[in-house]
Amino acid sequence: MDTTETRNDHSPIHGRITGPIVMIGFGSIGKGMLPLIERHFEFDRNRFTVIDPVDTDRGMLDVRGVTLINKALTPDNYREILTPLLTEGCGQGFCVNVSVDTSSRDIMELCRELGALYVDTVAEPWAGFYFDRSAGPEARTNYALREIILEACRRSPGGPTAVNCCGANPGMVSWFVKQALLNVAKEIGLEHEEPKSREDWARLMQRVGVKGIHIAERDTQRAEHPKPMGTFVNTWSVEGFVSEGLQPA
Repeated sequence: MDTTETRNDHSPIHGRITGPIVMIGFGSIGKGMLPLIERHFEFDRNRFTVIDPVDTDRGMLDVRGVTLINKALTPDNYREILTPLLTEGCGQGFCVNVSVDTSSRDIMELCRELGALYVDTVAEPWAGFYFDRSAGPEARTNYALREIILEACRRSPGGPTAVNCCGANPGMVSWFVKQALLNVAKEIGLEHEEPKSREDWARLMQRVGVKGIHIAERDTQRAEHPKPMGTFVNTWSVEGFVSEGLQPA
């Protein structure tokens, strides 16, 4: 039976996912990503799998006919679990990694071996990285995590597309900065060619007169019940908040 997703609304379709989809993690970001994929991509719902060790929101997947594998990925099992899922049937697999405690580099490199597409929101390590007392402070920084990804890219250039650190910040804020730059250039009447490289964007910024970029975030979330006095409330990933709080300054 053809289970390719169809829509009755007028949402723009940005592409077709020809192979299986594997979403790693189904927390707040995963629950937000699922309807976006449904709304803006064509795909086979029977080939959509979510992997998460917690099944609290399993009902959201059951009503959609999406398969849940109730396991945590580890350095010992990630190849065994992901390989058959991303290579099942025809087409190109697509891995969406929105989990904590899963190595972005290792999973990205596996996807490259399998010819699958990959996207994540952060350069994430395996569990225990932030608490490793045997590693020096410099080895547990975001700079070190980013260098791990860049080193993998330098070692194996080309291949299927893999996008790292494509969350809100870092990620979406870069798109906003680029659009803002184009808006400013248009408003001051500056003629220019469309930037296609890092150097092109830097050159356009120089011509426009940009001296610095400041990105500020404002949290507009509203809880059903007001926060009691003297209580601290975290409005994003609890695991991410604790992990970053334990990193060296």
